Amino acid sequence: MIDASRDPILTPRLELRRTRVEDAAAMFPALRDPLIYLYVPRNAPANGAELAQHFARVIQETAPNRLDQWLNWTVWLRDGGAGLGTIEATVKPDQRVEIGYLFDPRVWRRGFAREAVSAMMEHLSQNGAASFEAVIDIRNTASKALAASLGFARAETRGLDEHWRRA
Repeated sequence: MIDASRDPILTPRLELRRTRVEDAAAMFPALRDPLIYLYVPRNAPANGAELAQHFARVIQETAPNRLDQWLNWTVWLRDGGAGLGTIEATVKPDQRVEIGYLFDPRVWRRGFAREAVSAMMEHLSQNGAASFEAVIDIRNTASKALAASLGFARAETRGLDEHWRRA
């Protein structure tokens, strides 16, 4: 288990807040576009209430019937407070961290995902994370480029999934 602070993580442009159910309505406009889920094995939330149910599940921090720890953040612009997306870390018992991210297509290719994920990984590294992994659909070239820019390297391919790792 990683002892991650509940305090916001701040970057020059962003505020990463630990996910809260009460933020679902404000985050829904950023997470409702089906384009976000093109390479993700879940559907876009139909409304704010459905997103709130998802947030209620992931804030439990311990995966049901498993030893994994779930750490999730919502990502907001510091200037204006608009919701941009979410980032997540699934911490395995050996302190290996699987990362994930979902961002509003209206802000793609502006460096927000890189800035947010980098800040999350730095925070987790300072608190005991041993390594990082990402599973990326082989067709998702933008996500693979993001992983590479963060120091990940492709380790293997299984079906439609590429497994990327960073020590």
